[in-house]
Formats: sequence, C-alpha cells, structure tokens
Amino acid sequence: MSNQKPYPVVARIGLPALLTVFLFAAAVFAIILPAMEKSFLARKKEMIKEVTESAWSILSEHADKVTSGVLSEEEARSRAIDIIQGLRYGPERKDYFWLNDMTPRMIMHPYRTDLNGKDISDFKDPNGKRLFVKFVEEVQKNGAGYVEYMWQWKDDSSRIVPKISYVKEFREWGWIIGSGIYIDDVYKELSQIRGTLYATSATIFCIVIVLVGYIVRQTIIADRLREYIWEERSALFEALVISEEQYRSMVDYTSDWIWEVDLSGTFTYSSMKIIELLGIKPKEIEGKTLFDFLVPGEKGHSGRKFLELVNQTEPFTGLEAICRHSNGSPVVIEINGVPFFNSYKELLGFRGVARDISERKRSEEALWKSHNQLHRNLEETVRSLALTAEKRDPYTAGHQVRVERLAHAIGLELGLSDQQLEGLHFAALLHDIGKISLPSEYLAKPTKLSEEERTIIKCHTEAGYDILKSIHFPWPVADIVHQHHELLDGSGYPRGLKDVNILLEAKIITVADVVEAMSSHRPYRPALGLDRALDEIRAGKGIKYHPQAVEACIYLLIDRQFNLGTDA
Repeated sequence: MSNQKPYPVVARIGLPALLTVFLFAAAVFAIILPAMEKSFLARKKEMIKEVTESAWSILSEHADKVTSGVLSEEEARSRAIDIIQGLRYGPERKDYFWLNDMTPRMIMHPYRTDLNGKDISDFKDPNGKRLFVKFVEEVQKNGAGYVEYMWQWKDDSSRIVPKISYVKEFREWGWIIGSGIYIDDVYKELSQIRGTLYATSATIFCIVIVLVGYIVRQTIIADRLREYIWEERSALFEALVISEEQYRSMVDYTSDWIWEVDLSGTFTYSSMKIIELLGIKPKEIEGKTLFDFLVPGEKGHSGRKFLELVNQTEPFTGLEAICRHSNGSPVVIEINGVPFFNSYKELLGFRGVARDISERKRSEEALWKSHNQLHRNLEETVRSLALTAEKRDPYTAGHQVRVERLAHAIGLELGLSDQQLEGLHFAALLHDIGKISLPSEYLAKPTKLSEEERTIIKCHTEAGYDILKSIHFPWPVADIVHQHHELLDGSGYPRGLKDVNILLEAKIITVADVVEAMSSHRPYRPALGLDRALDEIRAGKGIKYHPQAVEACIYLLIDRQFNLGTDA
C-alpha cells in the first residue's frame, strides 16, 4: 500500500471550506458591516429629523392659535419658547432643541444662555465654520436639512466634539428650530455591534477548522483503506486468472471474509479471514448458520433478514449483523452476497464477502455527535444574539424565550413538520433582534409612548430583517421576523400584508407574542393578565389572528395548563 501524503486531501477538502469561511468573513466585514453602519447612521439622522419635526409642530400649533385669535403672537411665541426650552431626550435626557432667527440671532438655547438674544452670524466652531450662518443657508436653500460642525458635549462646555444637526425653517415667524446627535455616540453603538460580529465570526471559524480537520483525517484514512482494498482485490483477480489453487490461496489472505452457503443458509466454505473476524477456524463454521454467531436479539432481525434475502435468489448488499467474537466482544459485519448456479441454471446457494465495519460505525456515531454539536453551537449563537437584544430592554428580559416556547407548542399542535418547527424555533428566539438598533430610553420608558416614539419602535421589524437577511439559514428566518407584526386584515406593520401573503410561522409568532406581551409586566403598565390576553386573541380570531393558531393557543393554556412562565 502506498503512503498517501495528506497535502492533496487538505487542498481538495480543507482549502475550499476555509476559502468559503474567509469569503463569508470578507463579505460580512467588507460589505455587510459597512452597509449596516451606513444604515445605522441614516436611522439616527432620521430619528433627529423626526424629533425636530415633532418640536416644530409645537410652533405650528401656537401659530394656529394666533390665527384663530386664541393668543396674541407675542404670547404664542413666549409659550412655544418655554415648552421647547424644557424638552429633553436621549439616554441621559440631555439632548435638546434650540431656536434662532434668519439674522441669525439666537432666540433660545438651553445650555448656551449667554448667546440668547445676541447676533450669532460671526459665531464659529473650532474649525472656523460659521455654523449658524450654515443653518440659515441650508433652510433658505431646502427648507430643512442636515449640517455637520463642532459643538460642546451637551451641557459640558469644556468638551468639544463632532455633531450633526437637523434644522428646519418655521416660515410664519422667520425662525429656525434644530436638534442634533453626537457622532461619538453613534460610533460607540456601532463598535458594540462590530464586537459581537467579530466574536460570532471567530466562533464559526473555529468550528469550521475543527470540522475540516476531522473530515480531512477521516478522508485520508478512508482513501488509504480503499487503496489497500483495491490492491487486495486486484491481486485476487490476478490469482483467479492463473489458477484455482492460487485463487484459493489469495482468498485466504484477503481483507474481506469470503463465504459460501447452500440453499438452507448453512456455511459450506469460509476463508481464513474468519479467524481474524470472529476468532474461529474455517472448519468450525462449516455446517453452521449465521444464527449460530449472532448476539442475542439479532436472530430475529438480521438473521431473519439474511434468510429472506437468500430465499429471494437475488444479489444483496449492505446487510449489517452483529456477531459475537470468540472472546465475547461484539463485531459489526457488513455482508454482500450473490447467488450461484450449476450448468442447468439451478440455484445452488450464495457466495459473498463480509467485512468488519465496527470502526466505521463508531466513526459514523462520532460524526453524528459532531453534527449535533454544530447544531448546539448554532443554538447557542442564536440565543446569544437574542440575549443581545434583551440586554437593551431589561423590562422584557426572557420575552423572546417565552414566545419561542409558546410558539413551538402551538406549532406542534398544528402538526408542523420538523423543518418548519426548527425554523419557527430560531425565528421566535430572534423576532425582536431589531430592537438593538432602537434608542434604549424608548424601550425602558416608564410612561406611555408618544405616537412618534411608537413609530420608531415599529422600525424594529425592518431592522431585524436587515440584520438577518444576509445570514443563510436553511429556513426563512429573516422573512418570519419581518412579518411577525403583520395581521390577517392588513392592519399590521411594516408592510400591511394580508392573510395569504403572511408566512404561517409568522402568524403563529404573532399570536404567541400578543399573549406573552399582555400577560407580562411592561415599564409603562402592570401585567394585564392571561384572561385579558386570551380575550384579545378570541376577539381577533379570523380577523387579525390566524384562527387555528388561536384555537391551539387557547387549548394549550386552558385545557393543557401550559406554563407560560410570565410574571402575570
């Protein structure tokens, strides 16, 4: 047998796998991550636009009161300034709004009161930019827009950092209202997301390295064994051409056990390999059947199967049987056989080969364990991603896990396939992953959310889809997450899909999500209780919620006493 070098095998199997991982990592960090960062910054800019326009609406409301005669213009302006001066948002409640006119002259700045009432046309940032003049130019040109400049950190006048603001003209009074975000805040959140991606990619890379190493090793062993077997068979066929005597001689030393049985299944010939295989001599097996060497419990299985195959008078392959070695240890053998006939085409019996596959069975078991380990690693990775989202929203900690438990139970009741249940499992664990892109102060707000805040919260389905769509799950996880707030009548979000356009898995998660959310405590309200939750899905059955999922959910919680695990 030749001594095969491992390098060709590594090049044939290992390099493509490693190249695939590297290409995946390159795609993540060269394409996906920059795109995600760009999208993240765009969302932040959209957020300050929305809050600025909300504050702008306060000016509009007071101007309307002047038009209707409720207030004088001086009173309306004074009241609007007082309201906007007190508005704060952001994690530390220090982000603010300011007002200046088109001169420009500062009307109101909550942190730079020294500028109030002064001409600020010559005010410059450390880079020499006349920022307030830029504000005026932007609104004169476009009515509203973004401007980048350097400014003090919130209320800390000693710290000057990059900032981008959205400004909008209030034409009735000739004012400009604006608010901004600090670029350092955005990059800090992006850095946390990047760190998570680095850790996940490194874990996947390590798993692939281990699997490639194992596969290469097993391939080398299999190639060497295959080469050895073919060499032995070639020698056997050459011996057959030379003479029957040489053939018999080679048979006795082949790596496979050569056997022959008559029509009753009794052995009439055995090669010398039986000594190594079962620890008995060829003469000792003649006159006996396979039943005499099977371990207890195998006679009714492989023994009966062997006799059935012999009686069918057709060639057979791959029959596995567990025999007992003379030393008492079990040996798994694989048996292949073909019928042989006399010159009158009358069946005389079967001849065949058998080999010890105990090591192969152990290798297959090890490979299956490795597959299960890979699946567990995927499960752990997904749960880590889910935990990342929940760390942003401590009030709903465990929400995704509880929704997954209930959704999986509903899926079982509805008879979903194993493949669908697997996809439902991972999608339910990740259905709120998009919340990592939302302002944390909205998630933990102890009072009812405003309409603008609710609009921002609803963006989490789109954000979740953007995060997951480039991950090649074997199930439509990204689409399920995208649709888990869609309703049958089209009143859901983000796309207002109707019944036939919504995935079944998303419909199930919708029902489980509603029940769990209403049964659990929220920062802006106490738990509403299971009864209120069930009343909600009963009322919306067939209108907003999938009727079969609703029925299964009620059956589980009422009849089966399913433990939802909430604090209700």
